[in-house]
Amino acid sequence: MPHRPCFARWCAGAALLFVVGFGPACQTRYVRSRVADLLDSVPVSVSRGWGIGISGRATPLLHLGLAATPIVSTRYGYEDRLFYGRWHEYQSSFPWVYWAESLFEMPPAPPEHGFIERGGLPFVYRLQVKRDAPLGEGERNYYWEPNPSSWGRHPPIVREVRGALVIPEQRHLLEYYDERLQQGDDDVLLTIGSPERATWWRTDRRGTATPRGWDLFELDGMLGVVGLRIGVRPAEFLDFVIGFTTIDIMGDDLPDPVVWEPVVQPDPDLP
Repeated sequence: MPHRPCFARWCAGAALLFVVGFGPACQTRYVRSRVADLLDSVPVSVSRGWGIGISGRATPLLHLGLAATPIVSTRYGYEDRLFYGRWHEYQSSFPWVYWAESLFEMPPAPPEHGFIERGGLPFVYRLQVKRDAPLGEGERNYYWEPNPSSWGRHPPIVREVRGALVIPEQRHLLEYYDERLQQGDDDVLLTIGSPERATWWRTDRRGTATPRGWDLFELDGMLGVVGLRIGVRPAEFLDFVIGFTTIDIMGDDLPDPVVWEPVVQPDPDLP
């Protein structure tokens, strides 16, 4: 058709203009920030594991779920800038959520976490785990079961999400402590606790609150052995679109990568 060559030339010209105008920026933070904004606006992940259930979220004020069983899975995809790639999850929805704490080894929530701080009545309980285990030392055969301890070079990244109704859901990053350091194993601490060697980490379920996605709308389902989670964040999508002008309305653009250069020591023999 006659209009296709013209359209192709227009696209080629637009691409050339983009490369000329933003080429230098593409090598630093510009493209990485745009990709991150796009992933933030449409978080999608798939899962394999076992369980039957469905849950939905419309801002942190409404996060409800219904399940025939608890759901345990390994997820692949993008949740946010903390959980992406591959991670493990345990999720309990109504009615299993009321017995969630008695079904695994995690200690009870700290007493200072009151009713409001814990998100009110939990309608969804989700534990997300991402371990630093390049050699597999942090993996467990029954990885889906929440556990207060972990073996690895660094403490695992673990987040609790407690869905609620009206009272905003709570999201906490659990704090992990070097168990061998607390036990005072001074003779082996320098080697076992070093970055080159794995050590034993443990949590008492205390943690720090993490930001909630106030514009997040999400559907999540697991049927048998596979599951799918699809979300949308309108504010993040607006940030993605406006970000092409280098205006960052969400304040979450990525920094420039750190470039380490060798330190040259002066030669004392030279004048």
